[in-house]
Amino acid sequence: MLELNKQQTLSFHSELYNFIPQNHLLIRIHQLIDFSFILEFVGEQYNLFYGRRAKDPEMLFRLIFIQKLYNLSDERVIEETKVNLAYKWFIGLNPEDPLPDSSLLSLFRVHKIGAGEVENLLTEVVKQCVEKGLVKSSAILVDATHSYSKHEASKPLQVLKQAANRLQRAVKKHNSKLLKQLPKMPEFEGETRDKEKQALAYLADLGDTVEQLLPDAEGSLRSRLEETKKIVSDERLLTWKGVQSAIDPDARFGWKSATTSFFGYKESIAMTEDGIITAMKVEPGNASDSKAFPDLIKQTAETGLVVNEVLADKAYGSFTNLKLLAKENIIPTIRLNEMMLYGHQDEQREKFVYHKDSESVECPGGHHSIRKAKMGRKNGNECQRLTFFFDVEKCKACPLQKGCYNTGSDSKTYSVPIVPDFKQKAVEYHESESFKLRYRMRYKIEQKNHELKNHHGLAISQYSRGLLGMRIQAVLTAIAVNAKRMVKLANPKVAR
Repeated sequence: MLELNKQQTLSFHSELYNFIPQNHLLIRIHQLIDFSFILEFVGEQYNLFYGRRAKDPEMLFRLIFIQKLYNLSDERVIEETKVNLAYKWFIGLNPEDPLPDSSLLSLFRVHKIGAGEVENLLTEVVKQCVEKGLVKSSAILVDATHSYSKHEASKPLQVLKQAANRLQRAVKKHNSKLLKQLPKMPEFEGETRDKEKQALAYLADLGDTVEQLLPDAEGSLRSRLEETKKIVSDERLLTWKGVQSAIDPDARFGWKSATTSFFGYKESIAMTEDGIITAMKVEPGNASDSKAFPDLIKQTAETGLVVNEVLADKAYGSFTNLKLLAKENIIPTIRLNEMMLYGHQDEQREKFVYHKDSESVECPGGHHSIRKAKMGRKNGNECQRLTFFFDVEKCKACPLQKGCYNTGSDSKTYSVPIVPDFKQKAVEYHESESFKLRYRMRYKIEQKNHELKNHHGLAISQYSRGLLGMRIQAVLTAIAVNAKRMVKLANPKVAR
């Protein structure tokens, strides 16, 4: 049963709140953000009429907000709130009211917030920001940062053994009498590869047995079963490219640079020039930056913000993304890589000459193409190509065929991309002075990434719930950082 708190109900001790400075950050945030949206977000997870009385979702959400704002652990935020008047005022309790146990915060994050599309919480906060007119810029900056997993990567055999032990412990906790019915872990024999295959087969058998014995498993046991299935079904596990942690099976190796890797997760972020994070997509560390781009644009549009320009580095300058921006009439201030600028170039190809009058290509040997054809889908995710065909019989007798014609081949072609208007405009803009001036503004999102990681704990995963836990952590952190920025943008008169 859901029970809502009444902020500062009649209490003699509530007079103590008059000692909170009028310009305190939490008072300003309270004036700017209506946190009641959490009630609708988690409402379906509660029974409004039956069961034990539940703690107020808004109060719990505000506690978690304080936790991310000041980078505190579950235990620390409860202890701090007991003695901090501003914290207790912010969550809506009287000074003498008791606080929930810290374990309730974890349950609320996972089973209430985690049951919904957590990114919608960020969207709701940004909507309020837009409605209040705090966002003045129509440009967004896009970039990615990373978070280390709190758990170390392991070799496949160790991952499989750990997963089996974790599942057995969960069964023992649920019903210790069932342990005798589980298959015992054998002694794995042979070379490392053979041992890994044997361990994988054993883990699959163990998972099937547990599911047969406990088909309606819930809680931690269900989580362990899901981890087991994820590991068993990972085709890349034994190649050391897939799951590398039994405790954090969603984490993956990604690259910070050409020589430096990390094990964890990647957060793709969209932010206004004003410093408000409008969208976030959290994925395993090996995810592609470019493929996250459309989701960031979509999430940003859902906030009601009208975007006229996107600033991003060359990781986002794909054909698909440029086409998307052209469709939405958004200026692509995106660094283009050499392939997008010039296409594939080599010394041999530069010797082919196109004659526009005859619409043919002349090869280095002086022979002209005999026909041409358009290749590729007209509305595909890459340029169509104009392919020119040459008389193979002439190629066979040509003294310059080395490096040009493959002996025995039935055809000889030369292709050039058909550059669409949106790509041509992007290339022309890329070379302009206005592009260079605007592109310099990207430092703002790099500063935001630094703030998220070094001041609010996003540098490392804090929850043991894989990708879901990382999504919850990242979105809640973004909300806290946005709230700080909203205070600076609004600078309202402080009044209670």
